[in-house]
Amino acid sequence: MGKVISYSDLARQHRLNLLAHKRREYREQEDYLAGLRKLLFQVEGQMRQAEMRQLQVFQDLAASLKIPLEFPSLGDRVALEEFFATDPFLLILKEFLAERLSAAECLQRVTELRQKLTAPEKA
Repeated sequence: MGKVISYSDLARQHRLNLLAHKRREYREQEDYLAGLRKLLFQVEGQMRQAEMRQLQVFQDLAASLKIPLEFPSLGDRVALEEFFATDPFLLILKEFLAERLSAAECLQRVTELRQKLTAPEKA
């Protein structure tokens, strides 16, 4: 006759199997997440480089058109977004780059802005 296994031994073995299974499940998810984190880090790095190249376009245009342009800290995303939403020079350039202004219209607006910026303050 076969040996009878007690209920407590069966329950214990079931719990051990459940723990081992959950550990494997967790490790698989953890490995998957680690891969995604690595991929996300690479994508964020590439996005940051592309953003920096775009900022360089604005800086180059500002230097060529003789408009003072001082970006906020590049780590401060909120300040940078606010700066792009409120700076008159950047608003003109964004309109031009989005093809809502011709080059001539853009240059005219930038010239008017430069004249406002360099005009002596009225007391």
